[in-house]
Amino acid sequence: MDIVAIIIVVVLTIIIYVIINNYFKTKIKRNRYKMLVNIIISFFLGILVYIIFACSIFYFLFREKSREFEREKWILSGEDIEKRLSRYEMIDDLIDKRILIGKDSLQIKAIIGNPDLRNKVNDSWDYESGTGGGFGFVDHYLKVYFKKGKVFKVVHKRIED
Repeated sequence: MDIVAIIIVVVLTIIIYVIINNYFKTKIKRNRYKMLVNIIISFFLGILVYIIFACSIFYFLFREKSREFEREKWILSGEDIEKRLSRYEMIDDLIDKRILIGKDSLQIKAIIGNPDLRNKVNDSWDYESGTGGGFGFVDHYLKVYFKKGKVFKVVHKRIED
């Protein structure tokens, strides 16, 4: 454990000790027993509060934003390179709702526009979807796979830098 983490836990433990000591002032009469109970509870609560705080920070730093798929915003985002950066937020909703599954290439173009890359070898289309989501740089792509002219698989591809 890092020295900063230890200092934070000690400070939290002292603050919690003061709060618990005030609470148990009238509840427990024996001073030694009260002190022992306060120290044990404060120590465990201090560690617990630190862990919750650290996990919250990591969650908000590394989480990937998501929002509901909206065709108009996807298409408009594709036209402006700066707005395209937010396309990745809609990919998971697009996949989860199976919006593209079973559609042909013309229907796909009507829903999400022309692809940025067509791969004839594995019969797939790629859509650039922006950079973001997580600590550092993550490039996002929507990969649409065709079989017999219909979409059978859609993948959110992430490339970490």
